[in-house]
Amino acid sequence: MKKGRDSGNKGENEQTLWDTVTRSVKPYKPSKPPEASAGQPLRKIKSARAEANPPSRVKIQEKPVAKGFDRCTETKLKRGQLPLEGRIDLHGLTQTEAFAALSAFIRTAVAQKKRTVLVITGKGRKFEGVLRQKLPQWLAEPEMARHVVDVKPAQPKDGGSGAFYLRLRKPK
Repeated sequence: MKKGRDSGNKGENEQTLWDTVTRSVKPYKPSKPPEASAGQPLRKIKSARAEANPPSRVKIQEKPVAKGFDRCTETKLKRGQLPLEGRIDLHGLTQTEAFAALSAFIRTAVAQKKRTVLVITGKGRKFEGVLRQKLPQWLAEPEMARHVVDVKPAQPKDGGSGAFYLRLRKPK
């Protein structure tokens, strides 16, 4: 059998090539902490993860904030399956009259343990109605804010963009 001309130097050439490649290689440092092995205690793994991922300074809110219209209630409102327990129409009233009427309406609804009510403000010209714009400010007043949990625009059948659903706080 004939051997190639370079067969005797083949081992030397490979070793030289290997040495050249390994000189330029840097050791691998994993960014992930080591996974648990059968002999490694869990405490060491947790401390390794804590060192690899230091806690951020931003505090995360642990309890979700309660909303007035949960998914089920909102779906029922959209489908028209949730009865409205009260309604007030503020059309044609001045700002002062509308605020007084809304305040009295909310106090009465809370006293009667109503939860979902409709407030009709009207759209106004080009959706810039004064009562429609004032409603969020009025509901932010301490007298009303303590009773109102959430506000949503009404469905077209209930007045559309000229009316709002109010979710009132559950009586204690």
